[in-house]
Amino acid sequence: MEISSWTELCELLGKQFDLEVDLNGVLFLVGIRERGLTLQPFTKEEKLNLINLGSCTLYLEMGLLEKAGTDQEGWPIFKQKSLAPVIPEERKYKILQECAVKYFQKV
Repeated sequence: MEISSWTELCELLGKQFDLEVDLNGVLFLVGIRERGLTLQPFTKEEKLNLINLGSCTLYLEMGLLEKAGTDQEGWPIFKQKSLAPVIPEERKYKILQECAVKYFQKV
């Protein structure tokens, strides 16, 4: 996808999936893609797991996490790299937005 900004990404995904997209929505879509699923009804717990997977996938792209295998259900297990910097909470939102743009530029 040819995307150059967070706003452009949200608009494109919003049109494609006919939803209003925010950071959690983008992380949810990354999680769905990483699990090889399609949009379908999910339980609240499944949604949270997919959002978490989306976050971990983007942090993996940044080099803050590494894959440590998969669990019995096929979900990836991530672990923090020992020298990963501590990111202030207020900065995480912006970093995830930037990583999401890069992620969707690759797919």
